[in-house]
Amino acid sequence: MAVIHSIDSNWLLGYIPDDLPFVIKTNILMTIIFFGFAFFFVSFIILLRLYKIFRNRKKEEQRLLLENILNSYLFDEDFDKEKELQRFKDEYLNKALEIKIAIKEILLFHSNIKGESAIQLRELFLRWELDKFCKKQLENSAWYSKSRALFSLSEMLIKVDLDIIKPLLNHKKDEVRQQAQLYFIKLAENEPLAFLDHMDKPLTLWEEIFIEDALKNEYHGPMPDYSNWLHSSQHSVVDFAIRMIAKFNQFENISELLPLLEHSSEEVRRETIRSLCALEHFEIIDTLISQFGEETTLVKKTILDAIEHLGSYNDLMMLKDKIQDDEWDLKIKYYGIAQRFLPEKKQSIYIQYEKEKALLL
Repeated sequence: MAVIHSIDSNWLLGYIPDDLPFVIKTNILMTIIFFGFAFFFVSFIILLRLYKIFRNRKKEEQRLLLENILNSYLFDEDFDKEKELQRFKDEYLNKALEIKIAIKEILLFHSNIKGESAIQLRELFLRWELDKFCKKQLENSAWYSKSRALFSLSEMLIKVDLDIIKPLLNHKKDEVRQQAQLYFIKLAENEPLAFLDHMDKPLTLWEEIFIEDALKNEYHGPMPDYSNWLHSSQHSVVDFAIRMIAKFNQFENISELLPLLEHSSEEVRRETIRSLCALEHFEIIDTLISQFGEETTLVKKTILDAIEHLGSYNDLMMLKDKIQDDEWDLKIKYYGIAQRFLPEKKQSIYIQYEKEKALLL
């Protein structure tokens, strides 16, 4: 069979009268080509639309079949499980689309029921070998396939070799990383945050919220000792561990927090101060007062907040001479806290603030 590498323009122009000017011939030729492309694209759009209609119809038919068989499987005592489930698998679970719809429908049922019925759905998930499909999807190059597979496996509590999951903790897509984290938490028996040791990327704020929510709602084992991650090379992990120590009132870890007041990261030092305040460790005040002059502006503001929360007016007064004349953000915060300590002297404190401001100006 001959292969056509190019279109012979002379052949096209042969159908156009020779006595026409070249410009008109060219315009006619370009018009023919334009209409050819237009016909091609319109045809493509129509075919694509028809394909989507057919696909959606197929999905709806599959969904209705699944809904019927799942209801019978769960609630019909006369349902022949052995025969009917095998028949359905042989006839309706042969294509990727059919399997994906089955997974989605089982997950939907699973999210709305508990107890024995939830266990039955997990058994069905394994019986239809949907777990094998999900495990293959973990190797798919598409990030959304990985994310859906991780979610499905974690919801069904299907154990997978952790060496397969660990690389996904550092995936470039947030959705994949979050689902990998959720997988570790949901299937953990006593170490739900072990995955933090395998992360090369900093935790985002959204991931921290996601992990905290999963620990509260998805994990049912003993609460982890967050001090295990206070010395992580990832400062975001250290921040997260410090916050969790305060949130879950792990008072036994106060001694582990104190050295972090001298951490190289400004944010770690601030988070440490906030957590020690939340744990109401009053002994921290003297340390903060002595460190105040050497700290950054943001840490100084955090120290002032700590004085307001745990200290006294006398503690606050000890910081007055340590605030530089040009540190007006700190001065405003200082006098604001002073007014809250001594509301009856609010006016005199404000007058003193205005005097100092006038001297500087």
